[in-house]
Amino acid sequence: AKVGGGLSVKGAISSMVRRFCCLSSVVLIVAVSFGVCFGQSATQKAGETGYQVKTAHPRLFVEDVRELARRCEGPLAEDYEVVKQRADSAVQKGGFRSNQWAIPEDLMNCGLAYLVERRRGRDALPYAEVIIKQWGDGSIISNPKGSNFGYHAIAYDWIYDALTPEQRVRFGDALGGWLRFYTDEPRILLKWGHWEYNQTWGPIHLNVMNSRDSLAQKLLIALAICGAGTRYEADAKAFLDSWDQRVPAECIPAFNRMGGVWSESYGHGGYGPVSVIPYAFHAWRTATGKDLFKLVEPWGYPAESPRWVAYTMMPHNERTAWIDDGDGSRPAAFARAAPMLRDGLSQWFCDRGQQWLGERWQRVACYDPSILTTPPDELPLGYLFPGAGHVYMRSAWGDPNATWAFFGCGPQFAGHARDDEGHFLICKRGSLVSRQGGQGHNDTDYYAGGSLIYNIVTIFDPNEKFRRDKGNENDGGLLRHVYEGGPFPRERGHITAFEHNPDYTYAAADVTKGYSDRKAREVTRQFLYLRGDREFFVVFDRVEATRPDFARHFFLHVPTEPQHQDGSLTWLSLPEADGDKTVLSHGRSRMSLHTLLPQRADIVLRGGPGKEAWGHPLEPTAQYNHATEGRRRPPVC
Repeated sequence: AKVGGGLSVKGAISSMVRRFCCLSSVVLIVAVSFGVCFGQSATQKAGETGYQVKTAHPRLFVEDVRELARRCEGPLAEDYEVVKQRADSAVQKGGFRSNQWAIPEDLMNCGLAYLVERRRGRDALPYAEVIIKQWGDGSIISNPKGSNFGYHAIAYDWIYDALTPEQRVRFGDALGGWLRFYTDEPRILLKWGHWEYNQTWGPIHLNVMNSRDSLAQKLLIALAICGAGTRYEADAKAFLDSWDQRVPAECIPAFNRMGGVWSESYGHGGYGPVSVIPYAFHAWRTATGKDLFKLVEPWGYPAESPRWVAYTMMPHNERTAWIDDGDGSRPAAFARAAPMLRDGLSQWFCDRGQQWLGERWQRVACYDPSILTTPPDELPLGYLFPGAGHVYMRSAWGDPNATWAFFGCGPQFAGHARDDEGHFLICKRGSLVSRQGGQGHNDTDYYAGGSLIYNIVTIFDPNEKFRRDKGNENDGGLLRHVYEGGPFPRERGHITAFEHNPDYTYAAADVTKGYSDRKAREVTRQFLYLRGDREFFVVFDRVEATRPDFARHFFLHVPTEPQHQDGSLTWLSLPEADGDKTVLSHGRSRMSLHTLLPQRADIVLRGGPGKEAWGHPLEPTAQYNHATEGRRRPPVC
């Protein structure tokens, strides 16, 4: 790989020390069967056009009921026993509670138990009857203020043969009315949204909250009621035609461009798309036989998503990292979708998901035990996701004491994406370089949507004005695009070089476009991780301001208070920084900071009780603690 000016990596490293002149530069070195609905569409592959929806039910997620029942007596017997026990409990209670913010697990368990027990020749009707009783006149399905309408569609498909013709129409009509939700038309419109936005697809509870086009819910409904004789037959056909035309032609190219990292990180991704996009693609496959997964390039979404989730898991606690609006959760959301992706690494996540997930119905319905499990151990120790501009690096797989780091710089694909280009994280036996700000939300905590919670460089223009400045004054940082409309993707910065081998992982980024052009001529960052018995990170920044009096600061957020030692700063990791009382790693690690350039750098320690979230040191109006309730929650920094 080459860096700017055609230098090799070795040449670039040696030139780091020479080239600082008038630039403010900082180096950090650290130790550490088919019929019914059919239509025509644009060509997806040579000779492959149109679609047909299976005549028989089930159509959604379950490909072969006979094979499903066989697996539930074999490799999935333990999982199915969990599903059946919970379904039996719901039948005994005569119903189940509905939580609009959660997956209606008992609805799914009863629907799945009906399919399996009927195939086994047993009395399966009680499982369907408890659902029918719950649905009543259908208003629980059509309720505009709180219906898990996507999950009701799955259950409708699974118990279809238990419904009378009148019930099929009644409940099908209750479902079909949702096909015009938000858009007023039964077609994909991308109204106030786009392919890479979580609300386009719908949340994991498949309800109205945080839903716009609701593509996943509407696809499930259209496939389930197609041919049922409801008054929404034409709407179902219109939506399926729209899906068949637009998803291969527009969505798949967009997902290939975005790559394996969901545009809003694992936070908003985990709230919906990480699970529900595979839901939608798999439902299309089981209902029509058309496989959208095969149209995605190996580096596209969701094909590369299992690799992304593996890399973003921190070794000491197997949590997904606090990147962008990530919530530090374990990858349970991806474990729900893993059995639908049908690759070895996803199979590994599906198996591990038995520890992370309460529900088992996705695994029972979709898991193919013939696929060999492939753990992440053979993945490279360093990897670049070029769409998002995310670089991950680590010292080992399968070792909870391993060193792990993230460095990121890429475009904005969606409005929720934070303005954090050039930011990095490091952990070993717990957090070492972290993100400040706890779990402040963009809606209520504008400070958390600014630059100061990240490990970036600021250029302070005292006259600069920022968007969303309530409680977040001039911080000298990046332009605030968070919650700003498109067009997307928006350039904020990009990776300019990447190289990986057993000895080191190296990346370079140009972050200039992330800052106002009134204050920044050049902002670049090179990030190098050297492996070995002693480990080092080198961070080299070139920052040229439009005026020499615009002060430049390098911000570094650490979880424990640093101490001066032999001309350096040193601090310990904090294994419990992510809120865990126990972790997988043992002991703690120590990190040291050595500043090489500029030669007369001022190093100032800030923070501690009452000063966890102060504004930029040069902004007089920001010298107070921007404390919120969310900031008291992990990650601790």
